[in-house]
Order: sequence, then structure tokens, then C-alpha cells
Amino acid sequence: MISAAAGSEHEQTEAVSYALRDGVAVLTVCNPPVNALVQIVRQALFECIERAETDDSVGAVVIQAEGRTFPAGADVREFTLETANPTLAALCDRVEACKKPVIAAIHGTALGGGFELALAAHYRMALEGARFGFPEITLGLVPTAGGSQRLPRIVGARAALDILVTGAPMDAARAEALGLVDKVVHKNLERAALGSARNMIESGTAPRPSRDQTRGLAEPARFLELVEARRKVTARDRKEATARAIDLVEAALLLPFEAGARMEHVAYEDLINSPDARGLRHAFLAERRAGRSDRIMGVKPRPVSTVGVIGAGPLARDVAMSALAAGASVRVALEDDPAINRVRTRIEASFANAVEAGRVTGSERDARLARLSVAEGFDSLADCDVVIEALPEDPVRKSHVLGRLASNTLSASVIASSSAESDIPALAAASGRGGSFAAMHFIAPADRNRLVEIAPTTETEPDVMATLTALARKMGKTPVLTKARRGLIFNRVVSAYYSAAALLLERGAMPADVDAAMRDFGMPLGPFQAQDIAGLDAVWGLRAEDCASRIPLLMLENAWYGQRTGQGFYRYENGARGGRAAPDVMQMIRQLREAQALKAQSFSADEVQKRCLYAMANEGARLVASGTVARPSDVDAALLLGLGFPRTKGGPMLQADLIGSLQVRKALSSWADENAFWTPAPLWTELVKNGRTFEDLDARA
Repeated sequence: MISAAAGSEHEQTEAVSYALRDGVAVLTVCNPPVNALVQIVRQALFECIERAETDDSVGAVVIQAEGRTFPAGADVREFTLETANPTLAALCDRVEACKKPVIAAIHGTALGGGFELALAAHYRMALEGARFGFPEITLGLVPTAGGSQRLPRIVGARAALDILVTGAPMDAARAEALGLVDKVVHKNLERAALGSARNMIESGTAPRPSRDQTRGLAEPARFLELVEARRKVTARDRKEATARAIDLVEAALLLPFEAGARMEHVAYEDLINSPDARGLRHAFLAERRAGRSDRIMGVKPRPVSTVGVIGAGPLARDVAMSALAAGASVRVALEDDPAINRVRTRIEASFANAVEAGRVTGSERDARLARLSVAEGFDSLADCDVVIEALPEDPVRKSHVLGRLASNTLSASVIASSSAESDIPALAAASGRGGSFAAMHFIAPADRNRLVEIAPTTETEPDVMATLTALARKMGKTPVLTKARRGLIFNRVVSAYYSAAALLLERGAMPADVDAAMRDFGMPLGPFQAQDIAGLDAVWGLRAEDCASRIPLLMLENAWYGQRTGQGFYRYENGARGGRAAPDVMQMIRQLREAQALKAQSFSADEVQKRCLYAMANEGARLVASGTVARPSDVDAALLLGLGFPRTKGGPMLQADLIGSLQVRKALSSWADENAFWTPAPLWTELVKNGRTFEDLDARA
């Protein structure tokens, strides 16, 4: 691996450089962008440690990294592959067994495998701002290189359980307080680590293997008490990885290190191919890919310091709050509408609720409100880098307002419309800024929902796409890129989901039973609960005619909009948030059933789940075939982020893969005799014919 001539003071492998400085071997990982511990890096580090140990001129070793971070873990795409030697566990054992003191000099984020490498080192130094953690639990996994055994020996049960079970990262200051980090420095980390290594050589400091540490195990009874308490707290979690992580912390006290490490390896191997872990890995990759496009690869976004928001309703309020959270100055404006005068009051009230709920601090609220201004005219938007139109879905009004912006904004301003149902190319034309325009569709409640769909037109400049994508991320959201077609991804797939649920009502299912079945599947709300909360007029206002069932149209005709009107699919009495059965709605459904000569039938929870899931996957297949999405996993990302589709299930497209395309197509075909809505998309036949899956299509995109 080491390609330079032996004996030189600085040598470079493909992934790790080796430098000898005053008796200190400095090993620098250089595998951008996050220095992932892939096989080539592991091999190089292993060889460099062996070389340093056998070199009499070396008295200590420093492991550090170039770029923005210490190794931030392994590559999630390698998790299911047979790991090439040396494994991460073998590397960590080799680092820990080094007969010369090894210092990990950590900056950025030492997560997962990177954290395990740091724990295997004998001493740890960190740059202020560094973060440590085991996010494996969010992927349905546990550590795999001894991390669950080394960590409790150093920090004890409470901190180890917090890190392993929650997956939340820890900052450097907290790590230092726990004894996990020996020293935090404010600058010049490399110089500080080199100086410490020299001092160790001069003072004859010995290695300090983490496996031999006992400070965290000093009070065994208290240790076990904390473990048992965490078991009780997480009893309803029902995630196998959580239970395994707690068992492993307990094992650190009860078993020798080698036995605990074997137990960890068995747990990891059991979990890696579990349905939950597969779904969580897919969810992670789907969300990471969804904002990528060849059109913006390597394209630098424009700087954004000021964001304009057009509107005065809940959407405009939420978009403005998200932009303030991103650190931008925000100008909210609207002409010819007295509602604009109430916007600031509504934003202040929303921030007051956020402070009370602990989502922001009082000082953060004050700083954000100081960057907010509200005006009745579009002149206030003149200095905005990005202007987001956040009006209700009315294409005529949107076009009119967008047409006014050309004379009221900078020529370099990016113009976005939070639209999914309007003709997006027509809106772009109305703006007069086709190259600087794209749809930026926020999902209600837009201040908290993590999904933003970004739909450029064929004219949209790549740096405009990159700018909106970067802005969405600064807002704390995950962008999903999509073609500019009516409904985009979210509205179309959710409409299919709600249509399937409505058809179930026509055939005899009860709203409460359908909702319960989908909650059991993992949805945060059932489809009818969700519609009542959002408002049926908001859900179906422009799509009621698209529904295969007449139920949404009849609900709108009766003004049964949901919670705010006191009745939707459920009845809400005296402002109650929880609904009860609505006799009027059930009578309407019975009459509709009789008019169609349909005999009521019962549906099991499994049948309800299949119909709803297959409807989503079928619409997703149409989006894939039409090119609306670049890859099937983009559909999954939109549903995970916007609808709360259970992460352990991965999304409707992954579920279809797990069930099998042939089985899904057969079911859809059998239901198509009931209603053409269920007609399978042609893509199912192609998948079956060629023996392919949606994940295969993801890999090609």
C-alpha cells in the first residue's frame, strides 16, 4: 500500500499519509469527503500502525484526518457486503494493541466507525466543536468493532446508554467532562497532538488500552441498576437494536472484553439483514440521494442572506419561520390584502409556542424576530436573494403576483413558487424569469415538515436549483428533486393512498378500522385522521375529481372539512381534537354503496394495509415510468419525510420489492375488476419480465 520509497520522512498511500516528525508517526487519513473507513483506508491504517510499532525511531503515534472531519464512520452501502480484511474490528484491535501510545486527534464528527477508531486509540484530543456518537441505532444496528464494550469501560453505564440507545451525538465539552476526551483544544489541533505525543515520548508514557479501563465499571450495583432502568424506559420501543444495545452495555460489566466483543459481533450479524435494518438503511440512502442531480453536481449555489416571502396565510408564516431558522433576514410582503397586517403577530405567537415547547430558546426567538420585516408592498423585496411565493394554490393569482416581481426584485433574484398543482412551466413564464424560477413545494405544517419538493423547468439554471436545494437544507429540511409535473411526488402518491382508503369505505370498511390498521403499520396517523386535521378542502380542493371514489367530492359538497368545521370523517364536538363516529358521513357512504349496488364486506387489517400500500407503490411506479422522479427511492424519500411513512419499512417502493413485483401486480390486477383505479402500471410487467427490482433501478440512476 505504501508507494513511496521506504525510509522517507513523508510517504503517501492512496488513502493514508505517513509522516515521521520528531519521533512521532503522524498518520493522516485522506479519503474525502468524510474520510469513510472503507477497506483501502482500513488496510492503510493497519499497515501504518504496524510500521510505526516496528520502527525504533518512533516513540508515539498520532491518527488524524485531512479535510472537514475525522473519519465519520463507514460507508452505509458496504454494510451488507462481506467485509474485506482487515475488518474495522481488526483495525481497532490492532490500534489498541500497539506497544507505543496512540493519540487520536479528532475534529469534525467522529461517528460510528470513526468513533470506534477513536475509542481504540489510547488517548484522545479534540478540537472544540468536534462531535462523537453512535448513530447505528438509527439504522437498526449496534457497533461492530468493540465500541459497545470500550465505551462503558470509560464513561460508565448512563453515558454509554445515552450514546448507544439514542444515537444522539455528544459535543467535545461533554466528552471531556466524562473523561472520554483527554483534552479539548481551541485551535491548532495537529500541533497540540504532536506536542502531547512528544511529551509522552520524553516522559515514557505507556499505552492505555481502552479495554483495560475500569473507571466506568467502578460501581457495579449502580451500573446494573441503570441498565435495568433503561430497559424499563425503552420497553415500548419494540426495536430489537435497542434491546441488543442495552444488553451489550450490561455485558461490558459482566463479561471479559473478548466475550463482550463476540456478543457484539453476533448482535450486529443478527441485525444487519433484519427487516428493520434494511428499511432504515434504505430510508437513509433514499433521503441522501433525493436532492442529487447531474444538473447540479459540482455547481456552486448563490449566496443567500435575505429571503422574501409572498403571502399572509399559514404557509407564508411557516416558510418565513423556516427561513429565519436558516439564519436569513426575511421580508414578508403582500399587496391588496389586509391579512398581511396580522402576519407578524402570527409569527410571534408561533415562536412563543416554540419557546414554550422548548424547540427554540428565548434569545433565538428574539434574534430571529429582529431579522423579520413585514410590508404591504412588493418594494420591500427589492434586495432579496430568493423570493418564495407562498400563496394558496390558485394558479391565476399566483401568475398575477409572479408577473409583478420582475420590476420589484433584483435581476439576479431566484424566484420560487410553493406550488404542486399549478402548471409550473406556465408560472415560470408568468414570472418572466424562466432561468431563475423553480417550484419549491412545502408540505404543511411547513415550519416542521421536513420535505421540500424542488421542481425546476427545462429553463431553470443549474445554480438556481443548487441555491434552492442548499436553502432547503439550511432550513432544516430535506430537498427532493422532481420533474415539474402536476402533483409532483407527494400530492400524487398521497392522493392514491387516500383514494384507496376511500374505496375501502365504499366496500364496507369503517374509517376507524382503516385508520387503526395504518397506525398499526407504523403511520403516525390514519388516512382519515390526517385528512380531518389538514382539512379536506386543502387535501382535495384541486384533486377531488381525480379520486376514484366520490366520497371526497361529497364531503366537500357538504362542507365536512374536518376538525376546524366540527365534522369531517369524524365528528368533533365542542372543539375536541379527538373525533367520534360521524353518523351523517356513514349514512352518506351507505347511500353511495347502495347506488352502486355494492355489498358491504369486511377487511382485515392486513388487507387494508396491502391495498393502501399497493396504491402508493402503483402511483410511484407511474412516476418512475414517466420520468417524474430520477429513481424509485425518491418516492420513498418524499413519503418518509412528508407523510411520516415508517422508517423501519423504508417506503412503499422498498416494500413492493420485499413483497415481490409479481405478487403486487397480481393483487392489483385482481382488484382492477372492482375499479380501474387498481389497474397495474405497465412498469410492473417490465420488472417481472426482466427479474428486476426498484432497488436495481435506484442503482442505475
